[in-house]
This record gives sequence, C-alpha cells and structure tokens, in this order.
Amino acid sequence: MAPKDDWRLTGQEEFLRGQVLYHRSWVGSSQSDHSHCVFCWAKFSAFDGTLHEGYVTQDGRHWICPECFRDFRAMFEWTVSDS
Repeated sequence: MAPKDDWRLTGQEEFLRGQVLYHRSWVGSSQSDHSHCVFCWAKFSAFDGTLHEGYVTQDGRHWICPECFRDFRAMFEWTVSDS
C-alpha cells in the first residue's frame, strides 16, 4: 500500500473511492487514441511500448495501471467486477 503522501495522489479520492473497477483491454475511440493512468500517467494505447490493459471505471473515463491498482486498492476500497 502506498503512503498517504505518495506523489501520485492528487485528489483522486473525490471520484475513485469505493468504485467498482473492471479489468479490461484498452480500446481506442473516435475521440482519443490513448488514455493515461489517473495516478502515474502511464500511457494506455494500441501502440508498442504502452500499456494495453488495466483497470477502468464503469463509465470508461478513468484508467488505472496495474502497479497503481496494487498500490492503491486497499486505500481506495476498490472492488473488481468479473463482468
């Protein structure tokens, strides 16, 4: 678990505490060819050298890389849906 003074914490608890997350492969849209982890800004995309899967909120707006998911899961009280 990451410490409360971790540099990656910038107010995400306002919109991520207690969320149900989904482990998904990243898929682009007509609006964007990439997304970023809301904590560390790791890049998700279909391009080589980027992340291709991670955890995302139900609305698809907020992506979390596997490392940040592990570090903040307990602090943010996330659950992961199988569906």
